[in-house]
Amino acid sequence: MFTKNNCNGIVFYTVPSFERTGLVRHCITTRLGGVSEGCYSSMNFRYNCSDTPDNVNENFRLISEAVGFGFGDIVLSKQVHEDKVITITEDMRGNGVLFPNRFDSADGLITAEPHIALTTLYADCVPLLFLDPVNRVIASVHSGWRGTVAKIGAKAVRKMVSDYGSKPEDILCAIGPSIRIDAFEVGDEVAEVFIDTFGDAVAKKYGVKYHVDMQKAIAMSLSDEGVKSIDDCGICTYENSDMFFSHRKTNGRRGNFGAIIELK
Repeated sequence: MFTKNNCNGIVFYTVPSFERTGLVRHCITTRLGGVSEGCYSSMNFRYNCSDTPDNVNENFRLISEAVGFGFGDIVLSKQVHEDKVITITEDMRGNGVLFPNRFDSADGLITAEPHIALTTLYADCVPLLFLDPVNRVIASVHSGWRGTVAKIGAKAVRKMVSDYGSKPEDILCAIGPSIRIDAFEVGDEVAEVFIDTFGDAVAKKYGVKYHVDMQKAIAMSLSDEGVKSIDDCGICTYENSDMFFSHRKTNGRRGNFGAIIELK
């Protein structure tokens, strides 16, 4: 279970296993506590939409103040539903917030440098946060269905191992709010890709339609890498669209919530 926090009306979740280390500031935001209006109400972090940049900037400032990030610490990327994981360094602080995005694409961000707030954005896809408390390495990873099939979470773990000397058994992983199997109806072609990659356990027929369990698929791929600590919040964005943005529930009329982590 994640911890629900309320700071002056700004509601966000934290991961108890991460908090116990004392090494990071982190959160998974909700849609509550911001200044955006209409279908973006209210804590929206999506810039490329009809919400105003001023609103989005203010939302980032509000969550930064609530959690303890610096607004200029935030790093965004261009998420394209693939499996690219990139290393973030000091000179990239503020990417996508203080200055335009400089990355061609990246759905996973990783760093061992402090005061860099790795930020990935969501509206049904699966947020993954990683922390190696031994080597002090963090990652924030956006796992859509294509990224899940490509095992982007496992790729991030392998990068932590190869680039920073992490041991998989030391790595803590958190699976955030996302669309879950009861709501995630897919076509036969998508179900077949999941079944071919992960086996029958990740797909189930509800009548004549397949539904896919992305969280189970991710946990399987992480376990195969040797990760032992996997904390799944169990929250469905579709079923809790009053709390989290859901692309499918709103037919695309929505903002984005965020998964943010920073080494102290």
